[in-house]
Amino acid sequence: MGKRSADRSGPQASQQKRTKQSQQARDRYKNPQNTFAVSPGMRGFFVTCVRGREKKSAMETIDLLEEYASKLYPGIEEDIENEGELDDEAAPGGDDIEDEIARELADMKSTSKPRLFRYLPMTIECLVYIKCHRKIDPQELVHFLFEDLSKTKQRKTRYTSRLIPAQVTTTSKLDAIVRGAAEVTRDLLAEDAVPTTFALVVNIRYCDDVKRDSIIPAVAAPLDVKHKVDLKNAEYTLVIEAFKSMCTIGLVKNYTALRRLNLQTLFDEPAVREAQPEAAVATRADKEGCGGENESESDAQANGDDS
Repeated sequence: MGKRSADRSGPQASQQKRTKQSQQARDRYKNPQNTFAVSPGMRGFFVTCVRGREKKSAMETIDLLEEYASKLYPGIEEDIENEGELDDEAAPGGDDIEDEIARELADMKSTSKPRLFRYLPMTIECLVYIKCHRKIDPQELVHFLFEDLSKTKQRKTRYTSRLIPAQVTTTSKLDAIVRGAAEVTRDLLAEDAVPTTFALVVNIRYCDDVKRDSIIPAVAAPLDVKHKVDLKNAEYTLVIEAFKSMCTIGLVKNYTALRRLNLQTLFDEPAVREAQPEAAVATRADKEGCGGENESESDAQANGDDS
């Protein structure tokens, strides 16, 4: 007993412990799904989805985005390839055998085809970030996509709920959010801008850097000079999604008419949706819940809070 205790103490035992901890850290980050990959300066899409189906949601959403990008930007892949802008960044993925096979098959189909969209892990349940190529305008593509789906009534996704353009991705600090909002709304802030109506949607998840009550007045103040707030049917809605240390900002036209960019409720009959209040300012998202599942509840609370 004394000998065994002696063997477990001393410099050798400490070295073994450090080696074990280092190996555990390497194993933890070997899988890119465990890495928060979103960073400032990116453009893309903030997606809410069914819990536990983040990867499936990302795959079906990328398929959807690629379909409509080919319609909105015909020949964009050839243009990117001709300009020598192939994105050779390694795509994040898990260590599942199915994922490996899928990636190998994709590489076999085309080793030089430019990637317009990439799934970036967020390590948050029910949330997905999809990065897009710099030649793609997230706001333009989302609006084009929802306008078409609202006419064709063809459901093309199963796990994805909201698809929000991330025209600006920045840190979750208040000054960074204000700057990002000014960049996204620069046309509305121009001297020759035509007066219109606007609203804000603010959701905060797993983030203590900023408060909703601080964001709203700081972002709305410049817009209030020329434009009017309309919480029910604004022509433009500024959607701000803060999560962990990051924040995405997107400007959406006809947000309410497009069912708040929710692919799950887009095809519901109007009578079904009338039973649920349509608020244009969302409350702080439930830290323990999912954005897609709790969206209607959050909006209903907002309607009550602001009335």
